[in-house]
Amino acid sequence: MIAAIGAGVLVGLLFLSYIFSSGLLHRSGTGILLQNETDTAPTVSAESQMLTAQSVADVTVGTNNARQIIASLVRPEAYSYVIENTLYYDGGSAMLRCRRYARDGLVRTDTLSSTGAIQSTLLRDGETVYAWDAGDTTAYEGKWGEFTDDAAAMLPTYEDVLDESISLTAAGRRDIDNESCIMVEFEQDGYRCVYFVSAATGLLKKASFYSGGSLVREVVVSSVKTEEPDKALFTLPDGKNLLGDESDENG
Repeated sequence: MIAAIGAGVLVGLLFLSYIFSSGLLHRSGTGILLQNETDTAPTVSAESQMLTAQSVADVTVGTNNARQIIASLVRPEAYSYVIENTLYYDGGSAMLRCRRYARDGLVRTDTLSSTGAIQSTLLRDGETVYAWDAGDTTAYEGKWGEFTDDAAAMLPTYEDVLDESISLTAAGRRDIDNESCIMVEFEQDGYRCVYFVSAATGLLKKASFYSGGSLVREVVVSSVKTEEPDKALFTLPDGKNLLGDESDENG
């Protein structure tokens, strides 16, 4: 019975995440193929380090080089942040919140109530995923499959703009909350999509989706920290910590 309930929780979370992350409002591409554009593009190679906010400020960003600049950004190995998805419809709006933590190859995603309380959790360890509701003493365990961490956090994957199927209609540099960001705009599946990617952290800062002239979805990332999240956050309801205990670390 516990396993069946856990499976139902996981399916519900993944379905909700799929709808609001990519499926109906924004379909994500798959490959990352850079186009050969570019007189003003900075040199980018596999060994390139992330562009700093200052170096981005020194570059004129446009549709001819925005892909190369975004390709040079690197997500930190450890971080945490809050994601707020606001969906707009005739007569109102609805907000979905979650918090994500990542370190040592583990990714935890909490769905939050309107007051910030944890409602449910997904914790990925490689190809294995654990799911539980607040208050549960055991977690459902299953295979992760092809679902993405970004989709689980109801977050657009900004690297998808590097796909050759995407044609940028505008690009530039913008400051949001005193943070230098790369802005790219493109059309996809009938929506006008605008992404802001932080040059300081290599993470998505904001994304907006428009149908005609109407805003239908807005994603805002806040409370970003790039230090390692607390080890205790990667503990399952039964007390097992996926990072190991002190005796494991000491051999």
